Amino acid sequence: MCQHHQLDPVTTSMLTPLRQFLRIALVFVTWQSLFLHSEAARYPDTHALPAGSKVSDPLFVHRQWKVNPKNGLLTVLVPVFPTDFELGNLRNQLRTAAQYFDINTVKEYILTAPWEKVSTLQSFVDKEWAVEFPKYHTAARVVSDGQCAPQLNKGTIYDTDRLKYPGWVKQQLVKLSCANIVTTPFYLVLDTDVFFVKHFGAQDLFKTSQCSHLSAVCDKSGKISYQAKNDIYPIYNRTEDQLVWMEASALTLKMAVPLDWREAIGVTPQILAKDVTLSLGRFIKDRYNTDSWTQYLLDELFYRYKKDYRELGEAWRPPWTEYDLYWIFATYACIWEKYHVAATVLQDQAIWSEEDFNVWQPCRDTFDTQLDGYFNLVQSRIELDPAMIWDKISACFQVAGK
Repeated sequence: MCQHHQLDPVTTSMLTPLRQFLRIALVFVTWQSLFLHSEAARYPDTHALPAGSKVSDPLFVHRQWKVNPKNGLLTVLVPVFPTDFELGNLRNQLRTAAQYFDINTVKEYILTAPWEKVSTLQSFVDKEWAVEFPKYHTAARVVSDGQCAPQLNKGTIYDTDRLKYPGWVKQQLVKLSCANIVTTPFYLVLDTDVFFVKHFGAQDLFKTSQCSHLSAVCDKSGKISYQAKNDIYPIYNRTEDQLVWMEASALTLKMAVPLDWREAIGVTPQILAKDVTLSLGRFIKDRYNTDSWTQYLLDELFYRYKKDYRELGEAWRPPWTEYDLYWIFATYACIWEKYHVAATVLQDQAIWSEEDFNVWQPCRDTFDTQLDGYFNLVQSRIELDPAMIWDKISACFQVAGK
């Protein structure tokens, strides 16, 4: 059962009973007004329930998605900065996906890039995917980051001043803001260094149960409901940096986060719900009385410290991370359980260092094993040549076209 925590970094014990009551009343009214929006605009590609049949939960009111589970549940989203290095990693991802993943079970495979790199990425997709992975080429859609967040279009301050607004953090914004262009209730976020390691389809990433009026996502028949299986980890087991990121994200939302035994969402790969992400955006707009939640988050990158990340060096910390914002908001709004269940199905292991890579035996340790995870990665920050990674993993299976 979801329980609300304090909605500000103020201890409740410091409030008088009357102030507590007024605070709760104000929060309730704010959330009610926040989530009562035009359903036609929110769900353009779904079969909504008849007018008047709203599904309600504390602090959240919405209509129910009715989808075709064969390919209407999930979209894949991959932000890309298409250098030779990243394209090499993306090539490895697609080669493993072609071996293990049923692409017919997703709506689209969306690839995003900065405006000046879109043609490079599109050329890569058209030349390589069309020949080697025709099914993936059919599912692929290349978009600019600006189609997800207009502040990332050509010529804006966020585009031109890359000291204040570093690209790797803008990619985090893209992972949230591309909910605007996703037409399925859920989307799977991958980085280019993630690859597939066992056979599965989109439906394997969801828990099914009986659909009811409280369910957020159901099949067209209204009999089966779907919740995404997300990897979560105990907060107290996180690194110091990860705890700082979580606290900073809570500060951005003007919420407090308990750093205790609770479990929270991890990092990429993760599955996000379109509803939750867009509701997070509306909450930020309402909280800060701003016209654009994406612009507010970008401004926080600089104005939290009044210096750019290169000036601060190792002292600089991002004022938010995409998954911490998402999890904190969804938890406080009591909507996490509507869309997600705790699991360990996405990623069981990863290669974090060159030393790890040197002793790694992928055919024994990773591919087609009894581990639960469907994905693995070789951390791109260690900058191993993608061709060398492919040489090591390609012996584990035969890939069509190779």
